[in-house]
Amino acid sequence: MTDRAKLMRQVQNHAFALNEAALYLDGHPDNEKAIAYYNRQHNLLRQAVCEYEMAFGPLMQNSEAATSGDRWTWVDGPWPWEGEN
Repeated sequence: MTDRAKLMRQVQNHAFALNEAALYLDGHPDNEKAIAYYNRQHNLLRQAVCEYEMAFGPLMQNSEAATSGDRWTWVDGPWPWEGEN
């Protein structure tokens, strides 16, 4: 597995865990352990996205990595959802 694929897998794993925690918290809004887990996953996701974007470019159009000075870098490939070449 390439470094790009490994980082993308980390982003996907933390995003999944964050979404699952949010769904759980919808029904259990006062669960302190779930809130702590959600916050931990949120921070891990932000770190993983930052690491990916520094190495391989933006993951989303609204990402800070989508621009570089006066240039729109979102269009530079490969797209985040494209497989390895």
